[in-house]
Amino acid sequence: NAGQELMRQSNYYIEISENGNTFLASKNENTIIKNLGKSINSSYGEYAPVLKRPDNILLFTSRRETAESKKVDKDLLPYENIFVAKKIDGEWQLISDKGEIDKYVPKDLNSKKHDAGIVYSSDGNTLYTYKNDAIWKSILEKGKWSNLVELDKNINTSQYNIPSVSLSKDGNTIYFVSYRKNGIGGKDIYKSIKNSEGNWGEAEMLGEVINTKFDEDSPFISEDGNSLYFSSKGHKGIGGYDVFKSSLVNGEWTTPKNMGIPINSPLDDIYLVVDSEEKAGFFASSRDGGLGGMDIYGLCIDCSTKIINVINGLLVDNNDSPLNNGTVVVKNISSDHTIGTYQVDGGKFSLTTQSIGKHELIVEASNFEKQIIYIELPNASSESDVKIKLNQFQKEGENYQIINLTSNRLGINESDTIKLEKIIASNTDTSNNNNNSNNSSASNIIIASYEMNFNYNQEEINYSDPQFSNMIDKAVNKGGKIYINIESSSSKVPTKSFKSNINLATLRGEKAKQAIIKLLKEKGIDNDNIIVNAINAIVSGPKYTGDFNNKEKYQKYQYVKITIK
Repeated sequence: NAGQELMRQSNYYIEISENGNTFLASKNENTIIKNLGKSINSSYGEYAPVLKRPDNILLFTSRRETAESKKVDKDLLPYENIFVAKKIDGEWQLISDKGEIDKYVPKDLNSKKHDAGIVYSSDGNTLYTYKNDAIWKSILEKGKWSNLVELDKNINTSQYNIPSVSLSKDGNTIYFVSYRKNGIGGKDIYKSIKNSEGNWGEAEMLGEVINTKFDEDSPFISEDGNSLYFSSKGHKGIGGYDVFKSSLVNGEWTTPKNMGIPINSPLDDIYLVVDSEEKAGFFASSRDGGLGGMDIYGLCIDCSTKIINVINGLLVDNNDSPLNNGTVVVKNISSDHTIGTYQVDGGKFSLTTQSIGKHELIVEASNFEKQIIYIELPNASSESDVKIKLNQFQKEGENYQIINLTSNRLGINESDTIKLEKIIASNTDTSNNNNNSNNSSASNIIIASYEMNFNYNQEEINYSDPQFSNMIDKAVNKGGKIYINIESSSSKVPTKSFKSNINLATLRGEKAKQAIIKLLKEKGIDNDNIIVNAINAIVSGPKYTGDFNNKEKYQKYQYVKITIK
């Protein structure tokens, strides 16, 4: 009657509350979970993560709306679809390119009804999915995924099949969830072994140690076959589905152990998958604080909570040549604490710190002025390669120094960190002939200049340009020391031919330098009288938007500018 049902519910909530207090007291502080964020999760609910190693590919199921289909099921939510994400620079991002998606799943995988990803085989060449209330598989053959084939009736036998499957490493044992007449109650976990003909044998329930009269779901077998992870509403938990682990000892599964807090919560925690070391993985949870009904979380089991940031630094000049006899002083901005002073050896320096947040780097090297640049160290353990580049050049008679920093791991582009400073007064030279004996020194008077714009990926100087020849003639007629300043630029249109835009800009400057020196020497100018200041190579112009043929937009940023004093 109603009173008995109320008493049963009261006892249930008292029990899970007491369990929660027990697990909270023994919470594993070294187990870290992290919501994968808005790039993966939405307000509709995401679950069933499937990891494809070593490609760093994550499949997951979502009930979000898609452009292809906005139809809804009886519960007024969109039908399930499979999405593909890839880890790029340490972050999971959705893949939208259809050609890229086809590398990891069969074509037209999603239908107008429910579709869910289930599991890859350990070699990544077989994918199991759920559709039309059945389990299907596709095989990767010669770089292409085959059409989906439905598994036999020993697996797809119940009226309502459950999209929860796990495979042994050799692919010969399958663990799955089903409603069956011989079950203990609700959803139970079964296994089937492949016979010599390659067919799945009769399903065998894992028994009452694993299954209860309540629901069990989402089995996951470890790579060594000795650990079974699954979710259950029937074992000792703290509410909804909890994640449990059972070990295979002498051919028998041990009593499942609750994975505890923070993996489990008062709401549903399900679909745990882990790596070969059983240390890192993913699961889905409807716990408070998520973005939707259920979100996917990253998991690190027994990880140190201590943050260790390692910086492997390289100090170079504008030609990427390592600088020696330098130091880098690192200072935490918020705490005003100096982390340390690091000597540069062969251009390299290294630091290891628990410090996070914004830091000041004070950089010094022989023949360069002291200069400061800033870097943000992440709030998580990381190891990052960082390159600091110094460059001196002269412009309009003034000397300048540029410092910039790049790091792929930290997502720092060269253009993000450029710092330009005037460092010393102009050079002067009073040793020239009497024709230059007025108030301004010869080295500060521009006697000739030249500017050339390049086509995309072009780097050669046009020797036949009359303006270029006229600049050379003026330099020859000047006599005495010839001071040459070169600024070279590449636009932000990507270049594969030269590996990077700054390489292309530098090459344009070097080609101009070589051309000027060659022609001046041919006209009798002594090498000691030809002084080329450091080439100022830069990347400039608007952000690239895929229109590399747009000359009007980009060509004016593809140039060399030469001044002779």
